[in-house]
Amino acid sequence: MCTPAIAVGVASGLMGAVSSIAGYSAERQAAKASEKVYQQERTNAIAAQDVATQQAQLKLKGEYDKSAQQAEQLLVTRLQAQGSTLAAGKAGQSVGGLLTDAQRVEGKDLATLGQNLAYAQQDYLFDANSIFTSTKSAINQAAAQRKAKPSAGGLILGLGQAGISGVTTAVSLGSGSGKDEGWNKSFIPKKPK
Repeated sequence: MCTPAIAVGVASGLMGAVSSIAGYSAERQAAKASEKVYQQERTNAIAAQDVATQQAQLKLKGEYDKSAQQAEQLLVTRLQAQGSTLAAGKAGQSVGGLLTDAQRVEGKDLATLGQNLAYAQQDYLFDANSIFTSTKSAINQAAAQRKAKPSAGGLILGLGQAGISGVTTAVSLGSGSGKDEGWNKSFIPKKPK
């Protein structure tokens, strides 16, 4: 026999259970959407890193290409200077000094080119480190925005609370009438004497 107190208690418990399930479902959907956003932001950050790294590599390659052309021009200039010296028909030690002087000038200019390349390489390494750090930071920020998946334990607790709420409602409503007094006493522990 279903008394009104029991019916209200069952309805209260069912409403609480439905609310718990709906909340769990909504949290799950929010976590899925959050994960999708995180994965997209992570993909975007890595793609941006790839583009920035390629640009830095192209910049470094440009410096190497420019230096190679300058080194070639220095060689041509030295050979022209040595050729002019030899074509002048001079002889003796002064000719050797003039030829050596052209090599010295070329060597000094090549050393400057080498130093500039070392600076360009250092700049590339700083850029690469900065790119990596920026990407890592962007991924960490995206990860911090993710919502955690709800636990099944939380759902079970919510269902349990809904059940307890239903029983509590039924007990509290039934305690005032004489009919349900026996039913209420069966669920309430007796106090020791």
